[in-house]
Amino acid sequence: MARLASARVQPAEVVLVLGGAALLVVSWVIVAAGGHVPAAERWTFEVINGLPDALWPIVWTPMQLGSLAGALVVVLVIQVVGRNVRLTVAALTAGLVAWWSAKGVKAFVSRARPGALLNDVRLHEHASGLGYVSGHSAVAFALAAVVAPSVPSRWRPAVFALAALVAFARVYAGAHLPLDSIGGAGLGLLVGTLSRWAFGLGGEGLPPREGIK
Repeated sequence: MARLASARVQPAEVVLVLGGAALLVVSWVIVAAGGHVPAAERWTFEVINGLPDALWPIVWTPMQLGSLAGALVVVLVIQVVGRNVRLTVAALTAGLVAWWSAKGVKAFVSRARPGALLNDVRLHEHASGLGYVSGHSAVAFALAAVVAPSVPSRWRPAVFALAALVAFARVYAGAHLPLDSIGGAGLGLLVGTLSRWAFGLGGEGLPPREGIK
């Protein structure tokens, strides 16, 4: 009974799955149905992309957490700090699945990058290939969804704020439109939470409670 109690799925994790699915589906439908950049998305992109250049050195480093190499560094830190093999493997799996799933979605949706769809895009970083969804956002939110339920509650907003900063930075960099980052966030939330469940990490606590070590 102790094992069942400690491994139960938490309501917050169900919210992450439903919320992630909603973000992914809604953004996908808008992108696929519109065939163009909606006015609200265009305005949002222009505001974020037009922010001062001085922000770039500040957001560049945290933005790397959404890269494949950055995800591997995060996984290493998780193992060193948490010493929880299941949590580490769940994070590794989530990061890899989010990265490659994003590539699959890109190929299916075939939405171009901002530079090909809008005029006067300020490119802080060159990005090739397709835009929807943002792989960086997907990886960042996948890692956040894995880690957040296993850290003290006071740190959880910071975990998701860091993932949101990655998504923001990709728009600011001129590499993605806002819906690209929103769709990536949704994909990441789904992948990260499902990865926790796959490795028996429902519940709270770092290190994990008895029954999910």
